[in-house]
Amino acid sequence: MNLDLRSGKALKNIIFSFLLKGGSILVSLFIVPITLDYLNSYEYGIWLTLSSVLSWIYIFDIGLGNGLRNKLTEALAVNDLKLAKIYVSTAFFYMVVIILIFYFLYFFLHYWIDWYSILNVDAMKIPDLNSIITLVLSFFCVGFLFKLVGNVYMAYQVPAVNDLLVFLGNLFSLVIILVCSKITAGSLKTVSIVFSLVPAFIYILACPITFKVYREIAPSWKWIKKRYFGTLVSLGGKFFVIQIACLVVFMTSNLIISNLFGPQEVTPYNIAFKYFSILTMGFTIVITPFWSAITEAYALNDMMWIRTIIRNLVFVWVGFVVLAIAMFIISPYVYAVWVGAEIEIPISLSFFCAVYVCIVNWNNIFAYMINGIGKLHIQLILSVVQGFLFVPLAIWCGKSFGVVGVLVALCLCLFISAIGSPVQCWKIINKRAMGVWNK
Repeated sequence: MNLDLRSGKALKNIIFSFLLKGGSILVSLFIVPITLDYLNSYEYGIWLTLSSVLSWIYIFDIGLGNGLRNKLTEALAVNDLKLAKIYVSTAFFYMVVIILIFYFLYFFLHYWIDWYSILNVDAMKIPDLNSIITLVLSFFCVGFLFKLVGNVYMAYQVPAVNDLLVFLGNLFSLVIILVCSKITAGSLKTVSIVFSLVPAFIYILACPITFKVYREIAPSWKWIKKRYFGTLVSLGGKFFVIQIACLVVFMTSNLIISNLFGPQEVTPYNIAFKYFSILTMGFTIVITPFWSAITEAYALNDMMWIRTIIRNLVFVWVGFVVLAIAMFIISPYVYAVWVGAEIEIPISLSFFCAVYVCIVNWNNIFAYMINGIGKLHIQLILSVVQGFLFVPLAIWCGKSFGVVGVLVALCLCLFISAIGSPVQCWKIINKRAMGVWNK
């Protein structure tokens, strides 16, 4: 694929993704006040913490999803449809195996798991927490399997289709919650089921349609090849470790805040976080098409194209920094209109949320390039270091500075990758990566 065709395909997907993810952003913004009105602040904080904890199950694919994305892209780049079909069939089969093992392991151990202590929840206020978690976990596991469809679209360099599936899941969840708020009393169980079942159901419907369109790589029993599982996991294993470290850094904040300050304090933290995450979602729209495009370009040794894309993305990042400053300035007025005056959000929390999204967007420029190329060793080391540092640093900062301290710890940890990842990218682009920098 030549430079103009690859760039044009990426640009087309960016445009469609902006429309779809823009819709998802609007839906997610509407969901917050509607859900807050349906639940109280305490229950809403529990749901936010619970969804963060349960999202950890996505790491149990041992990096299989991202491994499939890269290897399928490489196979399609050289038009090896036989190998592509093997990768898809093998990935789906072993994902089923992984889910079944995880699911039965949970049911064996769940009698000894005290979710009330883990989430710092009052059993008198939420008496059915264990049944809620079991239901939500079941739906998460279903979505866990069928979200592999999204990796197929990524490999074909049409991430806008995956964005469409996400948008539909969010939109239908919003509609159902809105209806429930009109005809039923507030229920944490209802919210949990809707937000976990509906997105999974959308991916289930998309699966047969996907493999009707891409029938040449549709999974089949006879194309499952055990030896290719190792190929997927050899790369996916590094993604797996990185995913674990990233989940520790990005997903434990709610849990730490809930334990230190109570579930009700998760609510203002997440409102500020969700407001500024508009910028990370927007920047992700821009960079997502380039992951698989970079995989293809690197396979074809087109380093000039990769260098040009990285330079252009840095200029885009500067524009997003300006937007972050503007959003910080108007944040008090936005909160007042969005969720009302009853939820108090400190200005310091908004400031560090703005700093956080700027650091994350910077890191993602280089992470997506490195992920596309598959030279993950440095990223793995940096992610593990961040993962080990974050929890004790967040607890110390939280006890010292309150809720905002957890966000300060998050920013400090991410600075490690903000320095190391660009250095590796520079070395790779200029063909000076040696030793660990080239692994």
